[in-house]
Amino acid sequence: MLKNAMKLLYSEYEKCLSTVKNSKFHVQYAEEKIHHSLQVLGAGNYIIKHEKWFQKQNEDFIDMVKTAVLLHDIARFEEIIGLYNKTPRIDHGVVGAEKLHNMSKYNDIRITLPIKHHGHVKEKFYEDAEYLAIKDDKLRDEVEHIFWLIRDADKVANFNIVCYETEKYMPLFVPNPDQTPSSELKISQEVIEDFKKHKTVDYKLRQTAADHSLTLISWFFDLNYKASVAFCRKLNLIKLMFDGLQNYHSDKVLNDNLKDEVDKFLENNFK
Repeated sequence: MLKNAMKLLYSEYEKCLSTVKNSKFHVQYAEEKIHHSLQVLGAGNYIIKHEKWFQKQNEDFIDMVKTAVLLHDIARFEEIIGLYNKTPRIDHGVVGAEKLHNMSKYNDIRITLPIKHHGHVKEKFYEDAEYLAIKDDKLRDEVEHIFWLIRDADKVANFNIVCYETEKYMPLFVPNPDQTPSSELKISQEVIEDFKKHKTVDYKLRQTAADHSLTLISWFFDLNYKASVAFCRKLNLIKLMFDGLQNYHSDKVLNDNLKDEVDKFLENNFK
C-alpha cells in the first residue's frame, strides 16, 4: 500500500508542477510540500518505532498507518494550483479525505478521517458525525491513534524545516525578519495570553509576523506522544524555534519566559 501511495503522491506533485511551472513561488511551495510529506513520513516512522501502542501492531496495519501519514497532504498540490489560479482556497484536509475516499485502495476510515481533521482543532475531529458513529471500540482506538500520529509527525516535520532549512523555506511560513517592517516585529499581548493557556494560538488573534512565529511554537502544546517530544529534543527543535522567534522581537526576557512555558509543559505532560 505504501509504495502505491508514494506513486500517487508524486503524480499529484508532478501535475502541480506542470501547472505552476511559470511561478517561482508556487514551484517552491510545491517543492516544500513534497519534501514536507517525506519528512512527515520520517517523523512518523520514528514515533511508530518508539511508541508501545504501534509496536504491538502487525506489519499490514503499520503499512496502512504509514500510508495515511504519507498522504496527509495529498490535496496540498490541488490547493497550490488553486492559489496559482486565484480560486477560493480549499480545506486541504477535507478535500484530501474526499479524494482518498473515492479511491478503493485508500477508502478506509483509519486513513480518511485522521487526514480530514489533521489540520483542525481536535474538537472538530471528536465532534465529527463519522467519528461519533463508530461503534467498534478497537476501530475507534485505531482511528484516534492514527489521528494523533499524523498531527504529531506533521508538526515535528514543520519544526524541522523551519529550524534547519530556514533560508529556503521559512518565508513560506513567516516573512523574513530582515524584510519585515518594525511594526510587525512585536508580539501582540492577546497572542501571549492565548499562548499561556497552553493551547495552539487562535489564528484570529494574529496581527504581526512575530505573532505568526509564536503561533508556530504553540504547536508544541498540541503534541500527543512522548516519542514526538523526544524526537523534538533529539533535534534540538525547542531551542531553535525560540532562537528563531527572537529574530521577530527584541525582548529576550519575554522570549526566555515563553520558552520556560513550553519546557515546563512538556516536562509535566510527557514524563
